[in-house]
Amino acid sequence: MEAPAPEKFFRVTAQIPGGWGESLSWILEKEGYGTNMEVRGFPSGLLSGEPIPAAERETMVLLVDPSRRDSLSNRMEELAQLWKWESRSWDLKFEEREDQDWEALWRARWKPFRCGRFVIYPHFAQVNKLPLRERDIPLQMVAGSSFGTGGHSSTRMALRSLLRWWEEAPFRSLLDLGTGSGILGVSAAVLGVDRVAGMDIDPASAPQATKTAQANKVGGRCSFWRGSLESAAGEWEVVMGNLQSDILRHYAPLISKRLCPGGRFFAGGILDLKAKKTIDSLKAAELVLLKTQLRGRWCTAEFQKK
Repeated sequence: MEAPAPEKFFRVTAQIPGGWGESLSWILEKEGYGTNMEVRGFPSGLLSGEPIPAAERETMVLLVDPSRRDSLSNRMEELAQLWKWESRSWDLKFEEREDQDWEALWRARWKPFRCGRFVIYPHFAQVNKLPLRERDIPLQMVAGSSFGTGGHSSTRMALRSLLRWWEEAPFRSLLDLGTGSGILGVSAAVLGVDRVAGMDIDPASAPQATKTAQANKVGGRCSFWRGSLESAAGEWEVVMGNLQSDILRHYAPLISKRLCPGGRFFAGGILDLKAKKTIDSLKAAELVLLKTQLRGRWCTAEFQKK
């Protein structure tokens, strides 16, 4: 990754109730607690053909800056109470480690994958060796610490919606709220969108997204900066908000203002338990619900401005 790792960091092993790994990974990465390096939820030693039982516990591994140890512990307590985990069903184990090559770890875990017509691959892979189909759209991702490499179900649904909207009726402008790695904004520019902008409060986001745009030869059509949603201006044909339920509810009126009449909005990162309240808040901001999707515990919704 671009930013140097601290001289020491904690390798945090989190034992959590089965089925919560993806949800927890999304939240912790979005809040800057580090990248989930692995999730283990299936038992070993099963013979071929044996049914796989539901995992009673999952194991997550995070690399965390020492300064965030107490904050992570407190946040886990909050989430455990929110999700009504029993006290014996989860725990954290902190192991102090010396500096390592974080990009080497990223290389070891990150493999090319397909999402619709997009083929998303890391910058160290050779695109001419990928098994591309005639209509595939290669998208190169640059290593970095900011969230959003396309692996999360919510990001995949956002990519599919983006591609479908483009194929239905090409548009000229897109605003990406909470842009993270820049994957959605850069994907839009690769499709052919003339004007793409995105912001994120994460200081690592804009540099990483800019480098990803440049790597895909669309840097001239993309603008990324560090800032909150209030820092955006103007009206846009498409707005992507792969954020969190509470943020979407809070900023619903502002999101509506950023859309031109008839413009479309993608809302992602919505936990199933908060889906109705989030969708109702967006509908109250003069957005018409067009479609919802559910993958595991994650809901996404598509809207159009009246």
